[in-house]
Amino acid sequence: MDREILVSVGIDYDEAIGRFAGATELFEKFLKEMAIMKVIEPLQKALTEGNIDEAFTVAHTLKGNFGNMSAKPLFEIITHLVEELKKGNLTEAQKLYINLEKEYDVITDGIKRAM
Repeated sequence: MDREILVSVGIDYDEAIGRFAGATELFEKFLKEMAIMKVIEPLQKALTEGNIDEAFTVAHTLKGNFGNMSAKPLFEIITHLVEELKKGNLTEAQKLYINLEKEYDVITDGIKRAM
C-alpha cells in the first residue's frame, strides 16, 4: 500500500502501525475493509430515523475504529459528533454527519488509490 497517499488523505501511517504493534498487513486489511464497506451507513440510518441512542452506539464504535486506524480527520469529526449525541443534539449531529461523509469519501478514495 502506498504510504504517501494514505498520509496525504489524513492517515497517520506511522502512528497506526504503532497501534497495530507493527502488524502492517493487519492494518492494511482493516483499511481495505473500510474502503470497500460503507461503514458509516448505519450511522446515517440512525440519524435519519432520529434514533439518538443507536446513533450514539454506532458513532462511538466508529470513533474507536477511526482512532485505531489513525484516520485523523474522521476521528476529529466523529469525536464532535459523539459529543453532540451525548447532549441529545440530533440537529448538530446531522450537520456533522455531512462533513463526516465528505471526509470519509476522501479517505476511502485515497485508500483505494493506495492499494
